[in-house]
Amino acid sequence: SAVTGGHYNTASGEASAVTGGHYNTASGEASTVSSGYRNAASGQWSSVNGGIDNTASGFDTAVNGGYRNKASGTGGAVSGGEDNEASGGFSTVIGGMGKIAAPDYSVV
Repeated sequence: SAVTGGHYNTASGEASAVTGGHYNTASGEASTVSSGYRNAASGQWSSVNGGIDNTASGFDTAVNGGYRNKASGTGGAVSGGEDNEASGGFSTVIGGMGKIAAPDYSVV
C-alpha cells in the first residue's frame, strides 16, 4: 500500500494507493483514490478519481468525480454529478443529480 501525495490520506488495503487529495481512504484490496476530498474506495479493485465525499464500495467499482456519489453494485460506475448511485450489478450513472441505477446492467 502507498500514499504518494496530499494530506491525511490512508491506504490500508493490500496493494492499495492514494495519490493525492485530502482525507481520502483506500481500504479495499487493490483499491485506489487519485485525488479529491473525503473519498473512499473500500471495495476490492475499486477506485475513486477525484471529487468530494464519493464512495466506491462494490467489487470492481468506480466513481469518477462529482459529489456524494456511490458505486456499490459489482462493476458499477458513476461518472460525475451529485448524489447518484450505481447499486445494480454492472450499472452506470452518467452524471446528473439524484439518479439511481438499481437494476443490473442499467444505464441512467
